[in-house]
Amino acid sequence: MLASNLIPNVVSGGSPTILQFPTDATRAVRSLRNMTTQLLQEAALVIPNQQLLINVVSRRVRQLGLGHRPLVEATPRSSLTDIALREIIAGKLTYELTPEKPADDGAK
Repeated sequence: MLASNLIPNVVSGGSPTILQFPTDATRAVRSLRNMTTQLLQEAALVIPNQQLLINVVSRRVRQLGLGHRPLVEATPRSSLTDIALREIIAGKLTYELTPEKPADDGAK
């Protein structure tokens, strides 16, 4: 239906026609979200500290965005976050805590 056909209905007091989008696209988005949530839960078993997990994923997503190659097999539809989470789950991506340096107050 053309937009010009909608206007007379609205002006004359009739209700406008609402176009329905295919529901298949909505299902695909939901399944991708569920997959990411599942990957996040599995990665949390490897790195239980939530803040540390976020930092590791964030740094790896930045690297992947700059063109670094994934360490696991990735499909063209895989998001960078999903790739980073899969790398953590597969044990390909680890972290190391560095000891904190004492504050240098400049006094000698």
